[in-house]
Amino acid sequence: MAEERIDFLDNNKSDSELQEIIDKNEWSLSLYEVKEAQRRAKKILNITELGILDSLWSEHCSYKHTKKTLGMLIKDNSYILKTKNSEAGAVMIPGTDYVAVFKIESHNHPTQENPYDGAATGIGGVIRDIFAMGARIVGCGVSLRTGPLSGKHSRYILEEGTKGAANYCNVMGVPLVDLDTYFNEYFKENCLANVSAIGVVKTEYLIPNMASKDSGGYNLIYFGKETKGAAAGGASSSSKTREEGKQLYKAEFGSKPELERDTLAALEQAKKNLKKEGLFKKISMKDMGAAGLTCSTSEQVPEGYGVIIYTDKVPSPEGVSAYELAVGEDQERNMIIAPRGKATDIILETFRSNEDFVKSGGVIAVVGEVISEDRFVMKDSVSGEVFCDIPNSLISNSPQYEPDTKAMAIEEEKDFSVNEPEDLEETILGILSSDNVYYKKESYDAYMDKDYMVIKARESDTAVIAPLMYEDVDEKQKKIGIALVFGGKSIQGRNGTSFEQSYLATLQARLKLALAGLCPIAATDGCNYANPDRPEDFHSFVEGIKGLNKACKIPIFGKREPMAIVSGNVSLNNTFIAEDKEVKAIDPSMIPGVFGYINDYGKTVTNAFKNSGRAIYLIGEIKHEFKGSEYAAINGRLGKNLPCLSEDSAAGFEHASIEAAENDMVESSKLIGNGGLAAAITDMIFKSKDKIGAEIIAENIAYDKRLDYALLSESLAAVAVVKEGKEKSFEEVYKKYNIKVTKIGRTTNDGNLIVTENNRPAINIENERLAKAYRRGKK
Repeated sequence: MAEERIDFLDNNKSDSELQEIIDKNEWSLSLYEVKEAQRRAKKILNITELGILDSLWSEHCSYKHTKKTLGMLIKDNSYILKTKNSEAGAVMIPGTDYVAVFKIESHNHPTQENPYDGAATGIGGVIRDIFAMGARIVGCGVSLRTGPLSGKHSRYILEEGTKGAANYCNVMGVPLVDLDTYFNEYFKENCLANVSAIGVVKTEYLIPNMASKDSGGYNLIYFGKETKGAAAGGASSSSKTREEGKQLYKAEFGSKPELERDTLAALEQAKKNLKKEGLFKKISMKDMGAAGLTCSTSEQVPEGYGVIIYTDKVPSPEGVSAYELAVGEDQERNMIIAPRGKATDIILETFRSNEDFVKSGGVIAVVGEVISEDRFVMKDSVSGEVFCDIPNSLISNSPQYEPDTKAMAIEEEKDFSVNEPEDLEETILGILSSDNVYYKKESYDAYMDKDYMVIKARESDTAVIAPLMYEDVDEKQKKIGIALVFGGKSIQGRNGTSFEQSYLATLQARLKLALAGLCPIAATDGCNYANPDRPEDFHSFVEGIKGLNKACKIPIFGKREPMAIVSGNVSLNNTFIAEDKEVKAIDPSMIPGVFGYINDYGKTVTNAFKNSGRAIYLIGEIKHEFKGSEYAAINGRLGKNLPCLSEDSAAGFEHASIEAAENDMVESSKLIGNGGLAAAITDMIFKSKDKIGAEIIAENIAYDKRLDYALLSESLAAVAVVKEGKEKSFEEVYKKYNIKVTKIGRTTNDGNLIVTENNRPAINIENERLAKAYRRGKK
């Protein structure tokens, strides 16, 4: 969008003088936006007012470059509960009166600079988005991309990021529902820290994030931590482009999970007290996330309404400026809008009488009110000094842009061909011990468990929650299981294949759920891309959204409707400085979190081998697909040919897998991913409690005579172990959906990985050698 020349109303400052003010304040606002803001406000804006717009008009808050593209996403199906301006998506859990509320968020730049606090505050923020809708938190997921673990800072990010996220979860009493890690040079300087959270709530007790249309005169009730102005302007900083050698963002939040835990407990009691008095449905609530106080108030009132915030009533130490109060991003803070009188009194009394909340440093105060006019006002209630007075509608209506797009110049990829390994066993062991394949025991063990986690994240690719296990519902509903799983391999988007990366990422998550027996019905999208002002980078984002949409169009099992995107996050300006000093884009990274359910969690299929002598099947086909594979990486190559699965084939694969699990045919299963078939089977061996191994027949898997290619290709296929006596039924189910299944071997009782060729052992890796590689020597 070209910058339109607009007269700067009643102002004698030149463009250069205005630009100097922008630069001095380190705003991300453009000169055009400053002029446009003042034209719309019909006045000269002061520093506090412009500082507020700098945050709220940032890409992080306004989606000013991406909103139109996001509009093409599929956002509805019969499972979706529409809630206006919600912090997270609300999806009905079939057969119940409950909804699952979930979302993904990114905390990339803060985690790069301060891994412990960045990851911790990412978890805290996404948790608040969930309980701001009234939901009980039942799980969190962590997806981390950083550089190779040979690098000191990358190891530091993994270790400290894990500690920060895990400590926050553990204090909150929230288990891990998925862990997704990936290590590559493209993320060495710009890690990706995407976190998810999921909660459940009875439909009638959902809290809206938007006040009612009769809310004029309602109170603004602030509760949680006091405001010190931490990371003021953080939303704006995270929206800036990178310059050589310049740190974008300094994260100084100071997470306090104990306060969040006690705040949530006090909130639960306040909700009960409001319900008793018939006042619960009068309130609305928002988390104070990016741009803090401003965002949580201005965006929570209906169109045509506004707010007055009394700066002297906001809990804060002396010396905090109005600007810092407005957009400071101190953690563990929330805002309720409630009627004056009894509702407000109940909320205040409940929090103030909660000893744990007070001891943890929690504060609560009425800091302002809703007004029936379009104004956002910040003033001192005693002196009457006004720090901000602008239209409320101005804050949430930034200029919208349509960036140029341009397909990047594609580097021709050579056919992937390497010399056949002299020792294939050692090659396989090397891949099993590589960064992206080895079992991250320390990361999984950092998180607590809960008994309602009927399948834990460390046990299987799909962790399953029984959300109603302790609710007052019938036994059938107590058996319902839900899951939220990640998908995606970032390198699959390199060199112009952003569309395919996004499509495959979503398929991967859907198929992980389906293989476990769960039905995917909705998703949250984690969009991580580069500079929107660079046409090639914005093209990658647009193509990523198209790829996501394509994967969503695959119909839900038993339905003729698509999967829906119900929430999400966009993080842009993710770049790094290359060796030639050029600013380069990270690999385009769509990281979806896909939600699924199963009517009886007892029928969930896990990864682990369980019995010897069972038939092992390959679902789908192994092809020469090595782009982004670990085998290509250890040979210093990008590789050629991404996994390829059409929409029809993906639908058949998904639906057949759900039907097979539903009919109790499958004992264990696993989607092939990093490290190919060899790594998938190794993982199934090590998740076995009884050292069950596998013997594979090479002739049944090899698409040519190269065994290394067959075992290490990362085609989108799966391994399944079929229950005794169910082989014919299993084959018939997949045949019905036109999906090829091939019996490739049997489970054994020795815990070894054996591959025979021409009835002779071609590979025989003992359990101890597998363990040393896959667990990097750790038990």
